[in-house]
Amino acid sequence: MLGEIYAWLEAEMNAKLLAKPPAPSYAELVNRLNEELRRTALPPALEEGIRIQLARALASIIELRVRKIAAELYQGREPRDLTAEEERLWGSLKRVLEMPAKASGRYEIVVFLDKFPIISTSDFKQIGPFNKGDLAKIPTEDARELEAKGVVRRFKLT
Repeated sequence: MLGEIYAWLEAEMNAKLLAKPPAPSYAELVNRLNEELRRTALPPALEEGIRIQLARALASIIELRVRKIAAELYQGREPRDLTAEEERLWGSLKRVLEMPAKASGRYEIVVFLDKFPIISTSDFKQIGPFNKGDLAKIPTEDARELEAKGVVRRFKLT
């Protein structure tokens, strides 16, 4: 089983797109690994070492695959050969993309009252960081929230 996991890791490292997983889900794969280790009489220290190696290899696979899924998302393509867990992740990402735009689509100018780090706005943009006195055009919803927290003052021309 260790060889199968390392072969999958190698396939993921060498392919631009997702490699075909050896099981339909990570959960099923882990169950198979546990069952195989139960059937094999190994000294506890050796079994623990194998489990650590498997966990590291799986973590590397997951990291590579999530990066590839994100790349597909950014390029507007739907990835293939997903595990069940990745299908759920992909479904969530697609729902975010399919969300209707805010009805108002309104923005306001705000002035920052002090230094403030990068923020993610309600329209999914990252802006900042800001210094005291900086002006920014942000969604009305965010402007109201930040003003209520004393971070900004909404800029009004009168």
